Amino acid sequence: MKARDRLLLFVALDGAPRGLDPVRLQKGLFLDAEEGNVSDGEKYVFVPYNYGPMSAQIYTDLEDLVSEGLVEAVPVKGQSWSRYVATDKGLEAGRHLLAEDPSGATAQHLYGIKKNVASKTFKALLEDVYEKYPAFAEKSVFRKGE
Repeated sequence: MKARDRLLLFVALDGAPRGLDPVRLQKGLFLDAEEGNVSDGEKYVFVPYNYGPMSAQIYTDLEDLVSEGLVEAVPVKGQSWSRYVATDKGLEAGRHLLAEDPSGATAQHLYGIKKNVASKTFKALLEDVYEKYPAFAEKSVFRKGE
């Protein structure tokens, strides 16, 4: 499964009914890359950035998924960012990806991460990631306790 497929599956799985914002997508796929049994060809490459680990490729792939009608970017009132949710077409594509993983291990792992990142406040999520992976906090504009 390619990194882009993991992104689509992450968005399509249950666990965040209102969708995922860019920070939760970035941190979720970072945790997947770091803590999952994911080969190099299946995961995104992350660098330290303003809010911890970031992969620019995730944004490119999200734009592609939106333009292909698999994911919808739902604007958030008063914010410059959107939440991302799977469309019906994206849910169908997600079901096909699940069929390629007969053990269900990938989906279970991604679902656990999605529930985790979706359940935390922005602050708690960043603090948790920074505590586990301090090298990715070195360029952050967010500091613990803010």
